[in-house]
Amino acid sequence: MIDFEAIALADQFLVVINAAIAALLGSAIGWERDRAGKSVGPRTMALVGASAAAIVNIGHILGENAQFGDPTRAMHAIITGIGFLGAGLIFQTRDSGTKGVTTAATVFATAAMGCAVGLGFQVASIGLTIIILIVLRSTHMLEITANRRHDDE
Repeated sequence: MIDFEAIALADQFLVVINAAIAALLGSAIGWERDRAGKSVGPRTMALVGASAAAIVNIGHILGENAQFGDPTRAMHAIITGIGFLGAGLIFQTRDSGTKGVTTAATVFATAAMGCAVGLGFQVASIGLTIIILIVLRSTHMLEITANRRHDDE
């Protein structure tokens, strides 16, 4: 059995610090989505990243203190929850087809970044955030360029 009173304050502060790191990185991702005029912005992405980091980090700490457990179980729950959230972001329109798939994928990627922070991969999570931002910004610019060429024809 886990003695919750025995969990060190340092571990608890680590959860808060990791959640803050993930919130900042998630906010940067959300800022890009907001800048592109999409529905999910900095607050949502900050919450997704921070909560994923906190859940995984707490799962890891509890697993260490109980001498058993697996933080990947927490990640499974996050993936399920994010899948549910992402499904709500995707919708069909009569005129332009499916919308929200990139936003849903970005929410998923932000949760993955939060999981990385929660497991102690802060440097990797910064790299993942940069990759996400590059993909979103570069493909957005390619889409604008392609649409301009299409409109010119």
